[in-house]
Amino acid sequence: MPRLPSRPRTVCFVKYYQKGSTDIAADQMADALRRHGVESRSLFASELGGVRDAALVFIKRADLAHLLLGRLQGNALVLDVHDTIVFRRGIRWAALYDGLIFRTERARHDFGGRKGVVIPHHWDERYGPHRAPLDRLRLAFIGHPRSYPFAPGELPGVELVFDDWFARAPAFNAHLSVRRPGREWLYKPNLKVATAAACGAVLIATPDVGTVEDLGEDYPFYTGPGREEVMAAMARAERLLGGPEWRRALELLAAVRERITLPRVTTLYVDFLQRFGALARCAEPAGTTALA
Repeated sequence: MPRLPSRPRTVCFVKYYQKGSTDIAADQMADALRRHGVESRSLFASELGGVRDAALVFIKRADLAHLLLGRLQGNALVLDVHDTIVFRRGIRWAALYDGLIFRTERARHDFGGRKGVVIPHHWDERYGPHRAPLDRLRLAFIGHPRSYPFAPGELPGVELVFDDWFARAPAFNAHLSVRRPGREWLYKPNLKVATAAACGAVLIATPDVGTVEDLGEDYPFYTGPGREEVMAAMARAERLLGGPEWRRALELLAAVRERITLPRVTTLYVDFLQRFGALARCAEPAGTTALA
């Protein structure tokens, strides 16, 4: 545990690049904390030289030199682990961190110890309810090409949305999420649950650990990871379109949506970061309301 500073800590989200993970976990969270009244900002690791007595939340990774500098300057050190444990057997420089943020309970249990806390991803507020009619299954995979486990065209009836996610999402009443068995199945955070929930769309998904933690074991539209299994799940969803199982799936997803709103997730960040000392307060930006 770092020494407690003589003044409240600013929260700094530290990133090494700009992409989707840093947008949602650094830029959006820094803005949400400011709206909550906590002094916060998002910055690149190259800007850390003058940062003292802050709470530094590194997104996905940190260089040893930056951790040592942060410690020398009285900062509390936190890692937002994301999916790094899918690709590594452990957390690099784990002993240097004062806290670890995980997105699933399984990941926290296996890697977090007393330092770990589960804070789910919030759903991105740029998504809104879909506008697709229920005349047929309108199914999309929304995400990066590297996360799609099939070849283009291998699943007829699945629209691949690799860009313009927010603009194109309203055209679909169902989303697809397929995780591969192995470490991805065990530890990959499932933002696709949050996205489907935000859009009011049914999710056809593998019962990987993160999805089951969110939706429960009896969610009605699980599928195996193989092509034929996914095709069968799509046909079943088409048959059940708009019926009782469809509505039950939407109810489970709506509960997730309510649980992981940006205001609710922001309070979890505040509760966790206060472990490392009082947080600096900032004036509320004009035209905003403090988060509940």
